[in-house]
Amino acid sequence: MKRGQPIGIFDSGIGGLTVLRELKKLLPNESFVYVGDTAHVPYGNKSNDSIIKFSKKLTSFLVEQHNVKLVIIACNTASSIVINDLNKSFSVPFIDVISPLKSYLLKPNNEFIQNIGVIGTHNTISSNAYNQFLKEVNINFKIFSKACPLFVPIIEEGLADHEVSKIMIAEYLDSLMKNKIHALILGCTHYPILLNQISSYLGKDVKIINSAYVVASYTKEYLNENAEQNQALTTTKLYLTDESQHFNMFATKFLNTDFNYIKKINLF
Repeated sequence: MKRGQPIGIFDSGIGGLTVLRELKKLLPNESFVYVGDTAHVPYGNKSNDSIIKFSKKLTSFLVEQHNVKLVIIACNTASSIVINDLNKSFSVPFIDVISPLKSYLLKPNNEFIQNIGVIGTHNTISSNAYNQFLKEVNINFKIFSKACPLFVPIIEEGLADHEVSKIMIAEYLDSLMKNKIHALILGCTHYPILLNQISSYLGKDVKIINSAYVVASYTKEYLNENAEQNQALTTTKLYLTDESQHFNMFATKFLNTDFNYIKKINLF
């Protein structure tokens, strides 16, 4: 790795922008290259083989065409499935959105957490990746998982503030509330877009764990430990694998700037 090389980020679509937003807050001197696989969103209903194939294509683009110094897998579904395959295929370091939760959960101010809710796509929840990981962190955790397959389509269609999102939040989270969870892990990088609505439904007694912030904090620590933080002028480049009606709007809203550098690329 070299300090001046950009950080690569990939996701199935819009959701990874929540990670990019937190990264830009914590690492203002870094350059970023983001690619959203809008041609195949959502990943939550795709086969493992397809997700591995898509992830390798996206990583190749970031590594070969942009010489990134590390790749952040800003997609929980991909993180639960592809990390081993990517590590075998590429020499660049990877940071997924699940592993950084360990240091976060072990902080003293989180000692009260025993009952944990996890929400994600069907593939993320059925992979059992979070359950296995959380039990390794603390065998005494009680974990309650819930697949929320309609959240990503709702967000990608620009309906996050629509009444339909409130209806589905109540539908999906009711069972978790009955289990008296102390914390809820947003197991999909799209879900922070619904953060206010989810927080309103859960109330102040449930701590919401935003994976986007956790990953950004972990990335900053990683760069510090490896003396790879950049100090030069920065750029942010955004790429899509297909046209997206709402991507520009979300990019402007979440990153608080207008982006002229959003390009469609043909990878598939």
